[in-house]
Amino acid sequence: MNRSTDETKTLYESRFYDMKFRGTSNDLATVKIYTSKNSFQIEKQISFDSDYEPVSSMEYFAGSVLSSILLTLLEQSKRSGLIIEEVEGVLNLSLENPLTLVGVRGYDEEPAIRKIAVTVFLFVELEDQDFDDFCFRALRKSPIYNTLMRSMELEVMFKKLI
Repeated sequence: MNRSTDETKTLYESRFYDMKFRGTSNDLATVKIYTSKNSFQIEKQISFDSDYEPVSSMEYFAGSVLSSILLTLLEQSKRSGLIIEEVEGVLNLSLENPLTLVGVRGYDEEPAIRKIAVTVFLFVELEDQDFDDFCFRALRKSPIYNTLMRSMELEVMFKKLI
């Protein structure tokens, strides 16, 4: 299939999928996010309290990164006719300058996620090079991965379960 390289001849929808979200804070303490079909509420952008139970913005973000990678692998395996029998991922996130967030006097550097490392454990009937080729080819289909890898240190490792 030949695609037109002239952007004036292609449909906008064939090049972009726009999404819209809305956030409100009626109580000026929490934020409610509205998606096209659902909503969820967030109380904190990050919590350093081990007893804090609600999901923070940082946890939603990390969960989105990890789930995007895992779901991409599952979707691509179905498209290619492979059967993934088991998949699990572990994400480690390194937040730079966390003391700024808790208001420690003398710390005012901008907090930022400096590094994310993801390890994916996968059981699929592929041998060494084919396993690596499938995993990294599938990873290129993850919009969240592709976006973050351009802006930060993002490492994804794949380990074959035996």
